[in-house]
Amino acid sequence: MSLPSLTAVPRVERSVSLLRALVHEVRTEKLTFMAGSIAYHAFVSLLPLFLLLLAVAATLGNQTLDDSVRTLAGVVLTEGTRDEFFAEATAASQSAGVSLFGGVVLLWGTLRIFRGLDTAFSDIYESEASNTFGDQLGDGVLVLVTFAAVLVVGSVVDDAVARLVAGNVGWAVSRLFLILGLAFALYPMYYVFPDTDVGFLEVVPGTLTAAVGLTVFESLFGVYTTYSSASPERSVVAGILVLLTWLYFSGLVVLLGAAVNAVLSNRSRDVNVEPVFGGIPPEEKRHNGVERDELVAAVETLERHLRDAEDVAVTVDGEEIPIPVPDRVVTDTESLRFLPGGAVSVELRWSPRDE
Repeated sequence: MSLPSLTAVPRVERSVSLLRALVHEVRTEKLTFMAGSIAYHAFVSLLPLFLLLLAVAATLGNQTLDDSVRTLAGVVLTEGTRDEFFAEATAASQSAGVSLFGGVVLLWGTLRIFRGLDTAFSDIYESEASNTFGDQLGDGVLVLVTFAAVLVVGSVVDDAVARLVAGNVGWAVSRLFLILGLAFALYPMYYVFPDTDVGFLEVVPGTLTAAVGLTVFESLFGVYTTYSSASPERSVVAGILVLLTWLYFSGLVVLLGAAVNAVLSNRSRDVNVEPVFGGIPPEEKRHNGVERDELVAAVETLERHLRDAEDVAVTVDGEEIPIPVPDRVVTDTESLRFLPGGAVSVELRWSPRDE
């Protein structure tokens, strides 16, 4: 008696199909490249962020937030530079002008990050809606205000949890609150940035994916900062590389959340799956009886004949339509082979004669 393949089980087969579609979406939209740009702008905004957060911590009297900022700053600054920076930052926090300048610089850098995310989300969803600079600025301000509110509330809650619950239980509870806080902070971004009419439930999977992923990376980075700060031979270069890696993967996780939402709702033109939450119904195939191997063989034969063709005509329902010999033939039989249906494509290109 032979056991059925796991992919023959409907739920497993559907999960595999969705996973393949997600991988294809990530590769097609080049999310790894986008994450690098986000990491760069985030790194540039770190120093004004440290300055502003230290001022906020001093104003609120929140020692947990102050310690977190100092630990993070210690990763990218040398020991002498770090002490001098903290001294200047403490003095600057008493100056409204310096704090205002740091806030303006931070606002500029942060809005650049959110504008980049807004553009990336529109590309992932392939939205045709107008996404002007004003729209991007408005969306960025909305998300920035939400993030700021969650940051302040989260720091207060984390401080309270640290006082009430200690040990591993306290750490686990703080991670849970961090996931919930990030989910609340990220939800408006995943709902607004796609620039299309998404449902309330459609953005939940990607929001939770990003919240859990960011919590994992934050925890790993926290472990590194704990051990590196205690090491007498701590390398600043290594710390910067680790920080950049953390920022890069954090940006990638945020973009991955958008891809998860776009795939599960079938709102990306790069995939064609049955949506899980709301979304758009999949396009029906015009021909279901053609095997993929037959299509690949036909496309390869067509490409081979077109290379040396002198006359080309296309027959449609018995009518022959002559067309110029294409300058270039582009076929794709591999990139979508792992997706449900494994579509193939043929593209004929002509360059018109100059007038």
